[in-house]
Amino acid sequence: MGLSCGNPTAIANLKPGQVVLDLGSGGGFDVFIAADKIGPKGRAIGVDMTPEMLRKARSSISKFTESTGLGNVEFRLGEIEHLPVADSSIDVVISNCVINLSPDKQQVWNEIARVLRPGGKASISDLALKRPLPQEVLKSAAAIVSCVAGAVPIDETIMMVKKAGLIDIRIDQEAYGIDAIADCNDPLYREVRESLPPNGKLSDYIVSVNITAFKP
Repeated sequence: MGLSCGNPTAIANLKPGQVVLDLGSGGGFDVFIAADKIGPKGRAIGVDMTPEMLRKARSSISKFTESTGLGNVEFRLGEIEHLPVADSSIDVVISNCVINLSPDKQQVWNEIARVLRPGGKASISDLALKRPLPQEVLKSAAAIVSCVAGAVPIDETIMMVKKAGLIDIRIDQEAYGIDAIADCNDPLYREVRESLPPNGKLSDYIVSVNITAFKP
């Protein structure tokens, strides 16, 4: 259904009637959580670039509506660097472990600022670097797919958020069980772990962060 490194719907403090946009919505998990919180007068929109994931997400809409009575969910095909969303039309942008995958993170933050209404809020959960990753990890396709190799330092993220024009930036680090994931039998994380120096742990390099910022 999608990778996760946080709970953006929790840090967003969603309220009834808001319009919420999820970047890289995958199977729709966070979109459905948001839709339940914002109620019948709100709108939850997911954007994903993968048609297969959109089909999976859309196939769950009828079950969601049946169980909640809500018809406030929509999924759109698109890239997070070029959002299929009108200017100043969104109250809250959320994203869960996706921006690190983008090859143009500054453009993603620019798009977040574009689609937010004045006073709108970005609530992003993502991975960030505590220190540079070894070259062996950076060269690993598995590290890219598993949301490791694309992470950037926290200070670099703050610079991009400011450049996009967002203000009141808050970044909270949180404990994230990436070592537990790396020790499981998932072949992606196993390959990443094997690329580390002897006795190295992913948590030596990666931290989960919650990013909050507002459009003036």
